[in-house]
Amino acid sequence: MKEENGSGDAKVERVDDIPVIFGLLQKGRIQASIDRVIQPHGNWQGLSPGWVIAVWLIHILTEHSHCMDGVQEWVAKRLEILRKLTEQEVTELDFTDDRLALCLKMLSQAANWHAIEEKVGGHIIRVYRLEEDPTVRIDATTGMVYHDAAKHMLFKLGKGKDGNYAIQFKLMLASLDPLGLTLAVDVVPGDRADDPLYIPCYRRIKQVLPEPGVLVVGDSKMSAIGTRGDIANEGDFYLTPLAHLKDEPGMLEELLISWIGREKEMKRIFLPEDMPKDGSLPDPDLAIARGFEVPRTQQVELDGKTVEWTERLLVVRSVQYTQRSQTLLHRRLDNAEKALRALTPARGRGKRQIEDEASLLAAIQVIEKKYRVTGFFDYEYQCEVTEREVRAYGDKPTRTERKVRFQLTVTRNQDAIAEAEFLAGWRIYATNASAEKLPLERAVLAYRDQYIEENIFRRLKGKNLSITPVYVHRDDHAKGLFHLLTLAARLLALGDHTAKQALAQEKAELAGIYPGNPKRSTATPTTERMLANFDNIHLMILPIAGIRHHKITPLTEVQTRILNLLDLPISLYTHLATDFPELHSCPVLPVFPWM
Repeated sequence: MKEENGSGDAKVERVDDIPVIFGLLQKGRIQASIDRVIQPHGNWQGLSPGWVIAVWLIHILTEHSHCMDGVQEWVAKRLEILRKLTEQEVTELDFTDDRLALCLKMLSQAANWHAIEEKVGGHIIRVYRLEEDPTVRIDATTGMVYHDAAKHMLFKLGKGKDGNYAIQFKLMLASLDPLGLTLAVDVVPGDRADDPLYIPCYRRIKQVLPEPGVLVVGDSKMSAIGTRGDIANEGDFYLTPLAHLKDEPGMLEELLISWIGREKEMKRIFLPEDMPKDGSLPDPDLAIARGFEVPRTQQVELDGKTVEWTERLLVVRSVQYTQRSQTLLHRRLDNAEKALRALTPARGRGKRQIEDEASLLAAIQVIEKKYRVTGFFDYEYQCEVTEREVRAYGDKPTRTERKVRFQLTVTRNQDAIAEAEFLAGWRIYATNASAEKLPLERAVLAYRDQYIEENIFRRLKGKNLSITPVYVHRDDHAKGLFHLLTLAARLLALGDHTAKQALAQEKAELAGIYPGNPKRSTATPTTERMLANFDNIHLMILPIAGIRHHKITPLTEVQTRILNLLDLPISLYTHLATDFPELHSCPVLPVFPWM
């Protein structure tokens, strides 16, 4: 952001969204929690680490950059504002690259970071938690970097979520519904598998949510029997899709045998908004899924002790997933059939022929594996052999030229395809929660809300936080930076939830936050969009007769409304200003467009 400077000793500082972010920092007790945990070296001077990190977070959310080299200059141009907000003697030397790097090193230390997360998470949960039995989501994401894997322990070659291999790091993240608040973050090397990361992250959650009854939702990598047993042993509940094709092949077919031809008898699942308010039956065509459940007993050895519990298998067929799966199945069949028929082309120039049976069968297997259509086709093939005599020429004797051509006939196995169509779209979820606590329909809807976790990942990778690219070169600095950015994500999630709850209570929507469309409104505004509306707000500092006077740009109606929704006082802005003398009694003032 550019600065405007007045003439003489008068100056102007950009305020914009700084007080709003500071207010969210105070609501989340970020600075206080850090200072309670991190005790700096005895030679540390100036602002405490908590205040340095808090101001740095303001810079990150305002400037959308986590680079260290611009923070000192940014602070130097806003000293008056930062001193008034923090009530600390802020100086630009508190934000040198070396000082910021020390803060990253402190944040990277596991003992410090775990204690900070526990204090920040515990405070926010005490203030904002609305449900007695909380739901926690655990998932992992990766970030690609361009560092040399041989020189780093954190950045390693691994398989990304897109299936490609790259030098990367991995984040295992746990968040709390409905806030979308991050509770625990573990930063690990990019070549680590996801499966063993769930339990350490779960243990950290229990430090913040020690009461039993937590519902832990995760993807199929959380379905390892040891992970499920550990959660059940703690008195908590899990909900995860089973990796049954890998761990228990044939399970789905066994569960569906008794339901062949009885799919209409399965329980229908509807979205809450599709349920009639008068208590009547919903329209069957609006169902998003069908399903049934089967109980079974599970047991596992944990630390030399046998843990046994009852597990419910929720067998669910999503309408959209079924349609998509069947469409993809037929697309694979079409592509495979085209490739199979191309194995034995008609004779012609440039048409290469397969000349032995073994090569033909091997080529068929390659195509079946590539398109995953094994068993879906029946084959018949004939071998055509033609021979002709070739006269002697020069030093070449008379010879017999032999040409071989296979003719392959491909037909579809309709019975196998029909069976595959019936099996398409099914997923098996496992939970140890009772049907009273987690009915089938609620379990399906709970897993559908897994996008909440993905939203956190998108936020971390978006333009405001930009966790990648990574410009630091030391592993501890990088880990500290990732921890720092997840603190920023917590503030944004806190703002989202606070505004959403306020609008829900008012049964209203927020308008005027979309550029070029002032009438457009929303009941779920994001913190980023609300912060963007605090623009072109300035603080003028003018010394008159030896006294420094301050004047701030008046807030608009929309800006005031946003502060109310975020439960932040307007005094965050008004207290920056002081009594300003009448203009006719002052020296000639610089002219600003907003005065």
